[in-house]
Amino acid sequence: MKNILCSLIILIALLNCAPPNSEWKPLIVDNSLEGWHIFQNNGSKKGWIVENGMLIFNGVSDMESGEGDASLLSNNVYGNFEIQFDWKIMPGGNSGFLWGVREDEKYKYPYQTGQEIQILDHAIYDAPEKVLGGEIELNNIMEDLEARKHYIGALYDLSAPTVLDAAKPADEWNSYHIKIDYKSNLGEVVLNSVLINSFPLQGPKWEGMYENSKFSKSEDYEYLGDARWHDFGRFTKGYICFQDHPGKVSFRNIRIKELD
Repeated sequence: MKNILCSLIILIALLNCAPPNSEWKPLIVDNSLEGWHIFQNNGSKKGWIVENGMLIFNGVSDMESGEGDASLLSNNVYGNFEIQFDWKIMPGGNSGFLWGVREDEKYKYPYQTGQEIQILDHAIYDAPEKVLGGEIELNNIMEDLEARKHYIGALYDLSAPTVLDAAKPADEWNSYHIKIDYKSNLGEVVLNSVLINSFPLQGPKWEGMYENSKFSKSEDYEYLGDARWHDFGRFTKGYICFQDHPGKVSFRNIRIKELD
């Protein structure tokens, strides 16, 4: 009896020491967009639906419509976390997962603040002319054929993946497990059970990556407005985001675990 009592006391102590929100939580609830909102929505933005438990962007992106970015943001703010989800992109398509996103009228796009893990049809690196999104996206690919900092699993324009053959083709499901932990200053991307990228989140090494990216050349990008990229990657807490970009993209089995 004494041993049982001691075991119970130890178990209770361990449970009390566990960090809050430390369990995996689904992010698609009741087959709806509950818990999500469109970036800077003025009531006219659209393109996202939930169907059979899948989150789908099948709209016309801002790049094509010019009607304002319609990326999808969580209602909750996250700091240190792990997230898992499956994704499927159409041929030539492009999307991304972002974190540390802030909403403010001075920002026109989530990527002015949030960092992005790239999602795309990797076949466009062999046939760039098939990329969706016109000249802008074509130039993004052509400028990156060697560096691969815009490839699947890249920390966009900052850190290229170290493994290039872990992805499945367009129209097939891939799985991401992404870890963002500012306490250990480490970000990781696992694609289909293969660790393909790891990178710092702040500090001298991150600053070096930043200086070698387009984000440090803010004044060259007038379309961003006065805020430019001055606040890019500076927030350790913010919204998570699925990107409005050309091509249909689907997500399923989305779940998150907070590490704070």
